[in-house]
Amino acid sequence: MNFSKKLIEAFREDVNKTMAAVCRIGALLMLLAIALNLAGIFNLDVRAYPVLAAAVLVMLIPTLYYDIMHHDSLAMRYVFLTMVTLMCGILYMLLSYHVSILLVFPVVVSCLFCNKRDVLYTEILSVPVIIMAHLAAYWMRFVPNDPLDSLRDVILYGMLPRLIEFFSISIVCYCITDRIQKLVDQLVCKNDELVNNEQMLIESLTKVIELQSQETGGHVRRVSEYTRILCEAWGMEPDLVWKVSTAAMMHDVGKLYVPMEVQEKPDKLTDAEYEEMKKHVLYGEKLFENSSGEMMEIAKAIALQHHERYDGKGYLGIKGEQIDFYARCVAIADVFDALVSRRAYKKAWKPEEAKRQILSQKGRQFDPELVDLFAAHFDEFLEVFRKYPDAQEPENPS
Repeated sequence: MNFSKKLIEAFREDVNKTMAAVCRIGALLMLLAIALNLAGIFNLDVRAYPVLAAAVLVMLIPTLYYDIMHHDSLAMRYVFLTMVTLMCGILYMLLSYHVSILLVFPVVVSCLFCNKRDVLYTEILSVPVIIMAHLAAYWMRFVPNDPLDSLRDVILYGMLPRLIEFFSISIVCYCITDRIQKLVDQLVCKNDELVNNEQMLIESLTKVIELQSQETGGHVRRVSEYTRILCEAWGMEPDLVWKVSTAAMMHDVGKLYVPMEVQEKPDKLTDAEYEEMKKHVLYGEKLFENSSGEMMEIAKAIALQHHERYDGKGYLGIKGEQIDFYARCVAIADVFDALVSRRAYKKAWKPEEAKRQILSQKGRQFDPELVDLFAAHFDEFLEVFRKYPDAQEPENPS
């Protein structure tokens, strides 16, 4: 599971929504400009009204695309940056020196994406837009009483100062983006390292569990796969399915503290031995209590509660929806695999017999909705059972 990719996707989604919000603010400013003109504070040519109205609509397009339609693409990002740059140039042409800050607005917006290429693209596009905006403002005379009444004045006192200001701010924006991009890359690297460390820890613990009892060597892997089937059938997001199914491999990690003579005893356990066996859920929780991260929290809940019953008659007396959902999934996976596998104290059941037993415990030992999912995906359970046989499997029920 590529969590760094998910991290970047979440970051981009947040950036897209931020850009949409910024553009909405820009639309409000355009409406404010119209209101100020109607109030007599601004003195704009009536020809500017249709352009300002169009600007308001353009500024709302990112909201439609990102927030309402929930789309995202690299091509559309450049389309929006182009639209914002052109729109700011047109607005500067209409309002002239009243809104000179608009000329750097697109570059500042491009910084939101934390990508130097986006900033560079916007900088390159903005230069001809700034030049054309000044020339168009001079030729079309949208702004009455413009002090720059000659082309020479427009170039020396209008265009050049704006370009100097633009380049100064652009350099700052580029440097900020470069720094943020490096920080994001470092974050992704550290995230990959953390996930890999978690995975190595889980694999190490799983190997220890498997080595402890060769008779049930495939048990942890099968329980993980059964859990994955139930989580996917429930409709979980793929990254969460991976975390839960991986954490499920450690459901019996607490048995490392239970004596082997108790675990492998072929006869019925004494009351004292049974109480000792039950403690493995507490031992499992203890192992994870100082661990951080979502997967470790899931593993702790599963280790503690996977022997709870839906009717409240489990090890700890927790019942119904109070039982952690992930533990409820593992409870079905664990019991099914225990039934169809040979143990020192019992023979393996045939899968159909185990299925009937699971169904008979609907609403009693197991979550009724999860039992329905188990029944609907029983063929997938069989595929997993055959794929990961125990090393010393004496029989292979069909």
